[in-house]
Amino acid sequence: MENFIVSARKYRPVTFNSVIGQGTVTATLKNAIKSNHLAQAYLFCGPRGVGKTTCARILSKTINCSQVTNDTEACDKCESCEAFNTNRSFNIHELDAASNNSEMI
Repeated sequence: MENFIVSARKYRPVTFNSVIGQGTVTATLKNAIKSNHLAQAYLFCGPRGVGKTTCARILSKTINCSQVTNDTEACDKCESCEAFNTNRSFNIHELDAASNNSEMI
């Protein structure tokens, strides 16, 4: 049971081009990366299942990549991409607000 992976995570898109139904969002993010005009913060909001976490993960992987492709995608070959793919990156921390909403005393 410990090797069980939720299908939404197992088959999660890993590039901007593989995200379906969010063309305007991915185009905007790719243009920001390409033109080197990144904002200080990005707020991904919307109903469950529209790709907020997926787009945020792809964005963070791409802006930390040292060899971004001509198509504004992460290379998957550099140390940063390999660290991201194996969940050992110190540059990226995913904070899931849905499961992190308890009060602290």
